[in-house]
Amino acid sequence: MHKLAVVFALLGGALDAQNIKPVPLVGSLTTFSTQIIPLVTIGDGWSQRFVVQNTDDTFPSTLTIKFFTKDGTPMLVSIIGAGPAPSASAFTFNLQAGKSVAFDTVVSNAPLQIGWAYLGSSAGSGNFFGQTIFRKSTPGLPDFMCSMVFGGLGFQQLSTFFDNTSGNITAMGIVTSIQCGVLSCADTVPLVVTVRDISGAVVSQKIVNQKLGTLNWINLGNDYPETIGKLGTFEAKVLNAYSTTLTGVSLEWSGNGAFTIVTPFEK
Repeated sequence: MHKLAVVFALLGGALDAQNIKPVPLVGSLTTFSTQIIPLVTIGDGWSQRFVVQNTDDTFPSTLTIKFFTKDGTPMLVSIIGAGPAPSASAFTFNLQAGKSVAFDTVVSNAPLQIGWAYLGSSAGSGNFFGQTIFRKSTPGLPDFMCSMVFGGLGFQQLSTFFDNTSGNITAMGIVTSIQCGVLSCADTVPLVVTVRDISGAVVSQKIVNQKLGTLNWINLGNDYPETIGKLGTFEAKVLNAYSTTLTGVSLEWSGNGAFTIVTPFEK
């Protein structure tokens, strides 16, 4: 009986510890089989590097990256060294266990085009991790660069910090990251958009209807003038649970043209 009491006491303690163990409710790193690049920039001196690593010790993966315009239609992207037909809207590649691959878009001075991309596993069970590096080349200036990890899928909301003080400009991208062809991109979903100041107080709130599979690119100062001169957070929440998934990106520019990624988080 004494031994059983000890066993039950240990088991109960373990269960209690398990019950109070913190559970992360938000995150920005993912090795899921579906990952999103919430911003792709083509033209106006921009180039972009995509880095993918198979983090599995044993299993390979066959991965496909699909590019979309901000309106959800296939976007042609030129990849350096991709073969005789380097411009395509989808590229498939094999990644052995523990291996990495990096590929770059061709620098273009054509008018800027923005979009987003979907990376998924089409074969194999290896886990993978991705990140992207943005580079902006302007004659007479050093190249500006920043990076972000590939996004996950937010089933409830996404949030990001913004700073529209001292001449800073913040832009925010919201991707309703269900790819076209899975569900109709003619369908729209309502999102509750909330702007809060740095103390958490609500500055404004409204419902925005966004088509599935699209990127909604927002200049906070223009589209939400109540953010001018403020620090705070910008949140987008799915009004009807699981009607879409959200992935986001935020870019902050200083007055001299330099910029950085402000990592959002999905919940």
